[in-house]
Formats: sequence, C-alpha cells, structure tokens
Amino acid sequence: MTAITDPWVARLVHRGLVPDRARTLDRADVARRYNRVHDLAPADPDYLYSPGMAQDAARAALSMVGIDLTDGTRIVLTDGVAGPRCWSHLANPCQIEAAIEEHRLTTGEVLAVEPLLEALP
Repeated sequence: MTAITDPWVARLVHRGLVPDRARTLDRADVARRYNRVHDLAPADPDYLYSPGMAQDAARAALSMVGIDLTDGTRIVLTDGVAGPRCWSHLANPCQIEAAIEEHRLTTGEVLAVEPLLEALP
C-alpha cells in the first residue's frame, strides 16, 4: 500500500527544509518540529506556520481589530475588496499587518508578519 504524502509537507521535503521522514507527520506537527529544531518563535522571520496554524493566527489577529470570524472561516488574501465571501473572509495583506500590530500593542507578543502572510492562501 502506498502512503499519500501531504503536498505541503512534500514541498518542504523537496526544498530541503525538513527531512524525508517528515512525510509521515501531519502539517502542524511538521511546523512545530521545524520551529523547535531551529529554536524559532513567532517573532522570528523564518518561523514556519502550517496552513492551519496560519489560519488560527490570522483569525486571532483580525479579532483584535474587530473582525470576529468563526473557527471554520477560511482567510484568503486578496488585493481586491475585503470582507466575507461564502465560507471565507477575504483580507488584504495590510489588514493582516495592522491586525498583527494591534495584537502586539494589546498583548505585547511580537509576531513576524511575512511568515504568516506566506502561509495564507
């Protein structure tokens, strides 16, 4: 029986960011292990978000600027008009940046913007 590797994990293996044995792990576990091995925190520019981790972090940040989304709402980056669309919420990168800055001002926790934006669709 052939195991199917998650395409996100397979891309990381192909780029040499994680070892081949990571193919057996789920996305969040791969990201957590990568960050732990490289001693990375969310404030680091090389921090790795799995797609799910990025969704959670973006929802939490957007809630700081009054955009409250349910857990199942998928955040998708756009350069067009932002707002709710079916089961998604379109967000401009600058909205995410402003939300992360508000998160920092409110909580004191620093998050790097680029890794989060890179992980969002």
